[in-house]
Amino acid sequence: MKLLGIQLRPMLVLVLLALFIPFATSAPGGIGEIANDGCLCHGERNTNTQVEIQGLPNSFEANTKYNFSIMVSSQSIPANLDGEIGGFRLLITGGAVGFNSSEGLIQNLENGWTHTETGNAVRHWNLSFTSPSDNASFVDFTVYGNAVNGNQASTGDEWNSVEFRLPGVQYEGESMAGNNDDFSPMDYSVGIVLLLALSFLFVITLRD
Repeated sequence: MKLLGIQLRPMLVLVLLALFIPFATSAPGGIGEIANDGCLCHGERNTNTQVEIQGLPNSFEANTKYNFSIMVSSQSIPANLDGEIGGFRLLITGGAVGFNSSEGLIQNLENGWTHTETGNAVRHWNLSFTSPSDNASFVDFTVYGNAVNGNQASTGDEWNSVEFRLPGVQYEGESMAGNNDDFSPMDYSVGIVLLLALSFLFVITLRD
């Protein structure tokens, strides 16, 4: 069994490295589809970080433009005004999002919106939302916000999210609102794989 353990250890190391490499670096220049389930490379969701959207109405009129802001704040990670302090990923299911490209703080990336490298130095981003043509419809918003400590890595940062449904003035369906503090399927998948890998390594060590 010792020989078997020696043969399997390099494979196990490669598996662990493959698991951790995608989560090992930060993304000061913005984040794409890899963050569609959350800022998982920065650890678990943390309620010390608050993500807010301000400026949107309780319900929208058709084909109407609304200015809104995404704000990230943290009780435990102060904003270092001389470095990287925050980031976000915004997803919507309808309508259109706009922003002032001359400010250089926001970009469209892989069917969502996120910060730029310049926008990584703030925790407040201004955008606009143009509603769909059907005011009996709805639009779901998902925003992941990250409070960054500026250490050039994914460690020590804390993220959270908010999800809500913005209905049209004639929408009569279900609502969806509030912070999403539950674990996502991706959270559970990564945790289970890591647990199995660590258990396997522990068994091999005992056999040696």
